[in-house]
Amino acid sequence: MKKNKIIFLILHYYVIEETQKCVDSIQKNMSNKEYEIVIVDNASANGTGKKLQEIYSDNKRIHVIINEENLGFARGNNVGFKFAKEQLNATFIVMLNNDTELLQSNFSNLIEDEYKKSKFAVLGPKIILKDKSINSICTKLPSAEEIRKRIRNTKIKYVLKYMHLEKVIKIISYIIKKLKKVEPTEEPNVNKRQKNIILHGCCLIFSPKYIEKFDGIDDKTFLYCEEELLFIRLIKNKMISIYNPNIKIYHAEDAATNAISKNNRNKELFVYRNLIKSYKILLEELKELEKEV
Repeated sequence: MKKNKIIFLILHYYVIEETQKCVDSIQKNMSNKEYEIVIVDNASANGTGKKLQEIYSDNKRIHVIINEENLGFARGNNVGFKFAKEQLNATFIVMLNNDTELLQSNFSNLIEDEYKKSKFAVLGPKIILKDKSINSICTKLPSAEEIRKRIRNTKIKYVLKYMHLEKVIKIISYIIKKLKKVEPTEEPNVNKRQKNIILHGCCLIFSPKYIEKFDGIDDKTFLYCEEELLFIRLIKNKMISIYNPNIKIYHAEDAATNAISKNNRNKELFVYRNLIKSYKILLEELKELEKEV
């Protein structure tokens, strides 16, 4: 009987220490298991992709792919996804941010057990953050009107930041916060198993059902909104997402994004530009979904 083969896919960008910690955590928790690791370097200008190739050159379980250009989150990951699917015959693909770490020696068993139970397309774990808090979960898509508001607000922030009017941003944000009526809402229970929710992009576990049909995630965006676009794809294809809090990972958050620029202003401008582009794409996808559902 053929064993299930789990391929861990790590998108690397600049911060080699984080990537090595991620790899170490996989090796520690997956000993004696059927697994391989694919590291995709997204054209890191500091040469860390080649350094990773050298470090893991003698390890047959680890494959390092170097992209010729920075393809962004989705397209960068999709290079590794296709390699895992077509060259390594993956049963499950675990797409990890390089600033995440596995915490459980039974990680693969928990995935297999959940698949037997639910036949999920995509699975997400409980995410433990630096301060020991648990990452919140999102149970539904934003409305088209909410996305339009986000686009408008992000455009305003971008222009003010570009014109060095940071103080105006703080004043406007303060006024909006004071004027806005916050309706009390009940936060989804992060300790409860949930079905058909939007999963966090730092760790996405793809099953045979998903891998058979797709060669990766929606690649229309360079960065941001990948989770919502994935959820829309699942809805359109009548596929299941599962959040299982019994599966746990650690997430340091934004290590790669922080490496883009040490200048905080440049980083924020970069974030705003890509948010605006991705929100516009998400808005179009929401419109299409409304027509179909």
